[in-house]
Amino acid sequence: MGVLQFEVLQYRLESEYNVEIRMEQLPYEHVRWIENKEIDVSALSVTSDTKKVKDLHDRPLLLFTHPWSIQTALERNEGLQLSEFGATEA
Repeated sequence: MGVLQFEVLQYRLESEYNVEIRMEQLPYEHVRWIENKEIDVSALSVTSDTKKVKDLHDRPLLLFTHPWSIQTALERNEGLQLSEFGATEA
């Protein structure tokens, strides 16, 4: 979804349902799937601005704010395999 879709959603919720919402943009710009099935995601050494989450299919994802953070995660975690979000089928 893009910014415009969120603005339309906000407008409709406020005008049609009289519901106020507050939206805050998150700083994450780079999303990577963790391809290693055997890896302990909670034990990964990542930068403080990296977020560990799961997708709708319960697959682990890392959210990064900078390309530097991706490289740091790969350097700190030997054998870590990442793929771009949307690059493979879930």
